Amino acid sequence: MPALVGRPAPPGSTIGVVTPGTPPETRAEVERGIAWWESQGYRVKLMPGALERDDWHAGSPEVRAADLQAAFADPEVDVVQTMRGGYGSAQTIPLLDFEAIKETPKAFFGLSDITALHAALLARAGLATFYGPSLSMVGQPSPASFTCERLLQVLRGETTGPVPEDSERLTVVSIAGGKATGRLVGGCLLDFIFTIGTPWEPDLDGAIFFFEDSGSAPIQIDRPLLYLDQLGKFDRVRGIVVGELAGCEWDNFTTAPRSKTLEEVLTGRLAALGVPVLYNLPLGHGASLATLPLGVQATVDADAKTLTIDEPALAES
Repeated sequence: MPALVGRPAPPGSTIGVVTPGTPPETRAEVERGIAWWESQGYRVKLMPGALERDDWHAGSPEVRAADLQAAFADPEVDVVQTMRGGYGSAQTIPLLDFEAIKETPKAFFGLSDITALHAALLARAGLATFYGPSLSMVGQPSPASFTCERLLQVLRGETTGPVPEDSERLTVVSIAGGKATGRLVGGCLLDFIFTIGTPWEPDLDGAIFFFEDSGSAPIQIDRPLLYLDQLGKFDRVRGIVVGELAGCEWDNFTTAPRSKTLEEVLTGRLAALGVPVLYNLPLGHGASLATLPLGVQATVDADAKTLTIDEPALAES
């Protein structure tokens, strides 16, 4: 069944900003993010609890869930963007009315800890979402032009076709050859692991599994991959796309075992699965991010070293 999709959001649209997890580090990054959107012709609406602070979190779970619910329901809001990731978005999931969200589907953007919400919005509302920049990313002093241009392209409704590579920074690698098509699901590996066993656990059967991570030593990438394999989650997966593993190579660490590189870990855990495995598209916590639709059909061609989105993730109603 095709995913439920929101509508394109050209300039003049309103970006509703929610903070489901950790609050922004500074008000300056929020102001810069708002200024960037306004410079592109958009309006920004901070939801009521977006700037709350409660230790790790942006207010109570109830406040954060209410903001998410309100952003989807608000007729003035065309796009829902998260402030940042951090920790805590999963706390909001049991408090959300997904049947109501189905009635007003919108483009939803976020990454990292927001993986839990991507999973829940697909499982409970059938909604295609976007693994893409948070407000804090476009609120950096000099946001990457690659990231910003891809984000604006997607908002215009250009959601199908090849996911762009960033050849100036990254070299795309084929870990295992082949070509396969399936629904694209996943997110940050560490956060994805904590969806396993929940009612919103993503279904990897027949799927293209995407993951990325940051700041984890190779042994910390190896462990969750072993866990997923032993659970049988890879038994019927059709393909795997590994995004950028920013800051995860062994030479970034002084205490972790240094016996394997990331490519050796990925090859050891994934190459024998009999499915295409592609590595190092700009998808993740690195210096550039190619906004990625989730919940739609995609094709990974590890021989051609491409990931192509086959099904629109935004459409005019």
